[in-house]
Amino acid sequence: MNNKIPFDISKFSLGLISATIIVLLLKTLKSIFIPLTFALLLTFLFAPLHRFLSKKKIPPTFTIFLTVILIFLGFTIVGIIVYSGASSFVTEFPKYEKQMVSLFQDVLFKLNLPQAGVKEYISKIDLNIILQKLSISSVISTTMGTFVDFLVKLLLTIIFMLFIIAGKEDFIDKFNSNSSQHYFSQPDVIYQKIESQVNKYLRNKTLLSLLTAVLSMIIIGILRIDFVIFSGLLIFILNFIPNFGSIIATLFPITICFLEYRFGWQLLTATITLSSLQFLIGNVIEPKVQGNKLNLSPLIILISLIFWAWIWGPVGMVLAVPLTSAIKIILNEFESLKVISLLMSEK
Repeated sequence: MNNKIPFDISKFSLGLISATIIVLLLKTLKSIFIPLTFALLLTFLFAPLHRFLSKKKIPPTFTIFLTVILIFLGFTIVGIIVYSGASSFVTEFPKYEKQMVSLFQDVLFKLNLPQAGVKEYISKIDLNIILQKLSISSVISTTMGTFVDFLVKLLLTIIFMLFIIAGKEDFIDKFNSNSSQHYFSQPDVIYQKIESQVNKYLRNKTLLSLLTAVLSMIIIGILRIDFVIFSGLLIFILNFIPNFGSIIATLFPITICFLEYRFGWQLLTATITLSSLQFLIGNVIEPKVQGNKLNLSPLIILISLIFWAWIWGPVGMVLAVPLTSAIKIILNEFESLKVISLLMSEK
């Protein structure tokens, strides 16, 4: 008796071609798909607020207007902080640049390395030209260009979100009315699963990242390390990247501390306290708060980080976990693809 599962080469080939086309579209049209993805995630994040206001008989128009105002204000504040932090960093850059050159020469001297060739190479570098390229005027113009691009993407995200909120119910109802013709269960059930998991992940991750950033800023401020606000912002954003984000987040303030105080007690204190804080929140508090609801394998998380980083760069790394979780839920609804969903699971 033959118990082997028949292998349909035509379906496999069609699926492989479709997946390749989708990946290429995501990569090529990332300027459109990134705002669209943020719009979807923000819709999930604000869904509880929308339901609460709906129960209070608040008009949907006012609910949408309030959501847009909150999003625009939040992202604008973040953009202003990034702009101010980057400008202040470049303003102080010459001081740290000179310290790095001095430190490099000291290392060569202590290691008894031949400095003649190195000094000749360094002497050929015109530091004035480098500093002119990093002047405040050029940096401000470049930063403003980036800031305008940020506002355009923010506006596009808000527009996408308005259309998603306005058409969500009708879209799901149309699918539900023809659910017998689909290969998966009720679309509203799938949507609720995705919304529940993504909402919980984003909400808890945002609060934990904010807690980590605030406590880190307090430590950095007490130790009188420069760029307190900018360091806190980096820690907040990079903590959304699993595994590697927390490590990269602490490197910036520790590096600045090293350039300021060298091997003083401040460096040792900053390294121990910031690393311990990241370990405590990331490995003790976060697992208890988040639980295992996402049920994603650590290997899958690592692979998704690499994949989405290749597709969308650093933004893809931030979005990797919620996107992979949503894909896993959708795959689980197809009988032929449940095995893939199972392989993606931690348990």
